[in-house]
Amino acid sequence: MKAFRFAEYALVGAAATWLMDRADKLVYQVQSEDVHEREAAVEDLTGPGQLARRVMRAAGHEPSHDEAVAAGRLVHVAFGISAALAYAILSKPLPWLRGGCGLVYGLALAPANIIVVPAVGLTPPAWKFPAQTTVRSILYHIAYGVSLESLARLLHLHDDAPAS
Repeated sequence: MKAFRFAEYALVGAAATWLMDRADKLVYQVQSEDVHEREAAVEDLTGPGQLARRVMRAAGHEPSHDEAVAAGRLVHVAFGISAALAYAILSKPLPWLRGGCGLVYGLALAPANIIVVPAVGLTPPAWKFPAQTTVRSILYHIAYGVSLESLARLLHLHDDAPAS
């Protein structure tokens, strides 16, 4: 795969991450205040924010909460771009990942947030959160996968020729 195609997938990954975040906000808005309070009681900073905080501390800087949140947004987008680059590599030899217009890839990514992120100590385990939080996580990862595949199709990124 050519460097230009990777750059296209990186941009699509950033856009899909933005769309995923919009889906997350939509679902969050319809959840009850009780769910929001229970989430906040378990976690004050997202996994990407925790990772950003750790990196800044390792570099000798004690970040404020706001700095960790802002840096966490950058980490979050970097994860989205990385997942898009992985998709660029994997979706050709494993076309089933494109199933359901990216729904399968989104579902494949959801366990990273539910299992892997807590396993490396960036968030509490999923069972400490309200069940609605886990459902929202699955839904916004599906939104990411569908957005990623939809944009890839729209821009003809699965074709061998560069998109025009």
